[in-house]
Amino acid sequence: MESDFDKALALLQRHLSPVNARALLLRALQEQGLSPRNLTRKDLRRCSAALRHGLSLFVGADKRPVALQEISDFCGSDSLRPEACCLKIAAESDISRARAEARRICDAAGASPFTMQKVATIVSELARNMVLYANGGQVEIVPLNSGRKRIVVRAVDQGPGIPNLDEIMSGRYRSRTGLGRGLLGTKRLADHFEVSSNISGTKVLAEVVV
Repeated sequence: MESDFDKALALLQRHLSPVNARALLLRALQEQGLSPRNLTRKDLRRCSAALRHGLSLFVGADKRPVALQEISDFCGSDSLRPEACCLKIAAESDISRARAEARRICDAAGASPFTMQKVATIVSELARNMVLYANGGQVEIVPLNSGRKRIVVRAVDQGPGIPNLDEIMSGRYRSRTGLGRGLLGTKRLADHFEVSSNISGTKVLAEVVV
């Protein structure tokens, strides 16, 4: 009997080369800590956002809607509810996990691939800052439907703070370590952005309209 992994791979191969299809599927599974063995449709549902994102990058605009709809129907992404999640960030592996969760929530909220990429990048940059400069922290990803439909990302750490925050946010600060690039990049990607920092830690709020 054909496994769900083989079925998913065959579906992806309708739109991608065999090599790219397998690479995309295995990467999506790895981000979720899943193995190809004994894979279930419920497991694949968790990978829907990553698979849709990969297809949006490699499939031409004329065939993209069909490809995205097929993978959504197969994985059952429409049955996902865009629930909030709160993730502890302590190591490099947590950055990938947070990015995958951002994609999942965006996909469940009906966000476009472009919006999904923006939110995933924001989450990734903020999580990376925590690992590099604050000894970890916490990232919360919240879909909101009140007023404008949007995805809210809150990042909080208890690191040493950013003493030259104003200089960093103005773009005047140049660092060999890359400190500040993540915050500036997040500000440019977000539709609304707030940051505060002191000796007790740093708090960042970023919102992206869906």
